[in-house]
Amino acid sequence: MTSSNNKPENENSPFISVIIVNYNGLRFLQNCLASLKNQSYPSSRYEVILVDNGSTDGSIEFIRNNWPEVRIIEAKKNLGFAAGNNLGFDHANGEFFALLNNDTEVPENWLSTLVATMLESKTIGLVTCKILFHADRQTINSTGLQLLSDGRGNDRGFREKDIGQYNLKEDVFGACGASVLLRKKMLHEIGNFDERLFMYYEDLDLAWRAKLENWRCVYTPETVVYHIHCGSSGEWSDFFTFHVERNRALISLKNATLGMALRCFAIVAIKSCIRVTQGLFLGIVQREKLKIAKTYCHVLASLLFNAPSFIKTRYTIQKNRKTSRSELRKWMITGNNSHENPTPELRRCA
Repeated sequence: MTSSNNKPENENSPFISVIIVNYNGLRFLQNCLASLKNQSYPSSRYEVILVDNGSTDGSIEFIRNNWPEVRIIEAKKNLGFAAGNNLGFDHANGEFFALLNNDTEVPENWLSTLVATMLESKTIGLVTCKILFHADRQTINSTGLQLLSDGRGNDRGFREKDIGQYNLKEDVFGACGASVLLRKKMLHEIGNFDERLFMYYEDLDLAWRAKLENWRCVYTPETVVYHIHCGSSGEWSDFFTFHVERNRALISLKNATLGMALRCFAIVAIKSCIRVTQGLFLGIVQREKLKIAKTYCHVLASLLFNAPSFIKTRYTIQKNRKTSRSELRKWMITGNNSHENPTPELRRCA
């Protein structure tokens, strides 16, 4: 990406494809792209690809008129986060893929720090960094993903004040999709994002599959990302609730041990039945209950419809797994602790 800064060009630096999935995010694009233009990483060694999911707010016209160096891939319709990024992978030329949400800003050292960390070992498949809230840059959005024993995902440090408690470079279970560097070779082995998920939990699913294949995810505190959070969707909207509840059950069904998979699936199914029953009996006097019941009815129907295909996928994943069950259990968070997000379903909003 061309920059006005005089940056040293190093042809030995790996070529990086920065991929941004955009859906009606015009209001975010100027700040996001301006911060990318100022990267200290050699400008000839990275490209910026914007996958537009059928925006109607003038996003494409804005990019063409103001950022001609950005490659636009028009999806024509909203493919979601998973398929949108996969489309970006298909058009990317990089050895590594840097995913970035459109509602973010990054400092000059963002890309160079992620790449330097990735190059420390060929066993590293994912690199993440400290993500802070854009509006409150002293509060943490994510320092890596955690896996809870009930199949839910958790952003480590979510809504904690950043007082240096996560200033150690270390392995974590996974990386928040708002900012992550992925090794292309790893994706060839474990597969891309699961497009059946559409949005939410697709990053935890990818991390889980990577862990099962013995790929490492490393967190570095040496750079940060400022994330508006839920820039394209709202916390606990019907859309959010449907995908979060359904997807956590489905990814457990294919990645978890059999006992954990059945337990998680049952929890979501029973919860859905309870919400539907409450809506039927209380919906007349509490309209919100009826609205919630409708959402969970869709969750239950989608679970039953998708379960067979995810069970089929499970067979392949479990057959090829390289990580032992005892090793995977070491990564699971059980019970309550001071660094656990009390509302783990809010772990990421794209």
